[in-house]
Parts: sequence; C-alpha cells; structure tokens
Amino acid sequence: MWQQCAIQITHAIQYVVEFAKRISGFMELCQNDQILLLKSGCLEVVLVRMCRAFNPLNNTVLFEGKYGGMQMFKALGCDDLVSAVFDFAKSLCSLQLTEEEIALFSAAVLISTDRPWLMEPRKVQKLQEKIYFAAHYIKTKQSKFRIPTLSALCTLHTEELQAFQQLHPETVNVLFPPLYKELFNPDPNSVMAIPK
Repeated sequence: MWQQCAIQITHAIQYVVEFAKRISGFMELCQNDQILLLKSGCLEVVLVRMCRAFNPLNNTVLFEGKYGGMQMFKALGCDDLVSAVFDFAKSLCSLQLTEEEIALFSAAVLISTDRPWLMEPRKVQKLQEKIYFAAHYIKTKQSKFRIPTLSALCTLHTEELQAFQQLHPETVNVLFPPLYKELFNPDPNSVMAIPK
C-alpha cells in the first residue's frame, strides 16, 4: 500500500511542479528558492488538493479510481497519519472553496517565506504578498482554519515513512518512484532539477 500511495503522491507532485511554474513570478525566483519551495511545500499542496477527491458525506477519498474510507489505508500501518489526513480533508471541504480559491490557497501554501534557507527571501515575500492580496477574500473563509496543520501532517508523513523504510528498505529503494524518494528521503548530495 505504501508503494501505491507513493506512486499516487508522485503523480500529484508532478502536477504541483507544473502548477508552481504557472504561478506568476515563480519562475523569476532563483532556482535554489524554486527548488526549496517545492521540496518543502509540495506535500502540503498535495494535501490541499486532495480535498477535491474527498467526499465529506461518507468520509471517503477517490484513490486509484474508487472511493475508499480510512479502512482502505489500514495496510499502511499508520492509523494516526491516515486519520489526521482524513480529518484535514474534511475540515478543508467544510470551507466549500471554489476551484479558484483552492488554487490561490495552494499558491499561498507553496510560496511561504517561513521556509529555511531561502537565498532571496525578499523576492519570495513580494510574491507571497501578491498571492495574499489576490486571495484576500479567502482569509475570511479560512479564519478558523490553521495552516500549521499542514506542517504537522507533513512531519507525521515523514516520521511514518522513516518507520516504514526501517522495516522495508528494499521496497522503498527499489519500488518507490524516484521523485518521491528525492523529496521525502533525500540524498543530501542530490539536487532536484525543475523541468523547463
């Protein structure tokens, strides 16, 4: 199940990279900051976009062409992560955001000045301000919704992946998609390249 999820998340990450390249001003950031923002924020954006595949009426998510509840993900062995992701999706769905609002919210999540090691934080801040200005009306809808939840979910994902990797290193090393491994199990010497 971890491999299936890794493949689905990798497909979603490829979408996030394309999405980021379409954010006005993103490609003008230095390459280091583009990579850093993508590496640190792509899972958060994937989680935001997951609400589009979530059905809050029966607490199920579309996965590999069929709807399934939390029980479908039991084989992952990380009930706390699955439960937190489902709770997050349900909370986000309750905001009833339009496609445009989801896109602006996703951009706001991705373009964040709180990412460590930005080389040009002022450029990122200017881009972030433009996005916040465009998304100002979302603020009222999401005033009770806190973005730090995304960070906590990403941290939990990393912890659960590390636990899985300790038990099944061969599965991770051989069967997981390269992009997934690069983002969530990075070799400190590797550099992610952004496709043109």
